[in-house]
Amino acid sequence: MSALLRLSGVTAYYGAIQALKGVDLEVNPGEIVTLIGANGAGKSTLMMTICGNPRARDGQITYDGQDITAQPTHAIMRQGIAQSPEGRRIFPRMSVHENLLMGAHGHPPSEAEATMQEVFALFPRLLERLSQRGGTLSGGEQQMLAIGRALMSRPRLLLLDEPSLGLAPLVVRHIFSAIRELNRRTGLTVLLVEQNAYQALRLAHRGYVLVNGAITMAGPGAELLARPEIRAAYLEGGH
Repeated sequence: MSALLRLSGVTAYYGAIQALKGVDLEVNPGEIVTLIGANGAGKSTLMMTICGNPRARDGQITYDGQDITAQPTHAIMRQGIAQSPEGRRIFPRMSVHENLLMGAHGHPPSEAEATMQEVFALFPRLLERLSQRGGTLSGGEQQMLAIGRALMSRPRLLLLDEPSLGLAPLVVRHIFSAIRELNRRTGLTVLLVEQNAYQALRLAHRGYVLVNGAITMAGPGAELLARPEIRAAYLEGGH
């Protein structure tokens, strides 16, 4: 099986600071792959580099067999990639309905309506809050909206950046359960960046560990979860 997304020897910089150091990573069609690591390890930078900002300085990024390393962000995102960014970044003054429609930009209204119904099936709370402004939602509801907005473009690859950040454990479980269900039901491919290593590795088919901009470990999610060095570094003190 050829990878849907492949990073080969990718480096990225912020000014003179090297944030990614020769990263090799691949995501196969239909997989949930997670990238775990401490705060500041370069996880969000890797997500942004896939989307073309910052641009990879060395190495190659391929998506669906095409080299996207030098493509502009808008061209990359039009190829079936959607991102739910760290910090949610919804439109606070727009309603839930308007936020979701922003994600469907360029799609026919009938298709957008059908996709919206699928999003409501996944996150019923959004239907209850349809006319409410995004900025008045709870943190968990805003995260559901950010994921829902990304899904409105009907992506083949969903990039999820820190979906559990700042949320109560019950809400986190609900969101991770929705991602699992979506993957099982539709075969959606997911690359998940997450500080909650326990939840992420339980969810993922495979995982990578990023330390100071470099991949230090890779393997099946359950296998990484069982490794004592992972437990010591990321799981001590409970889940």
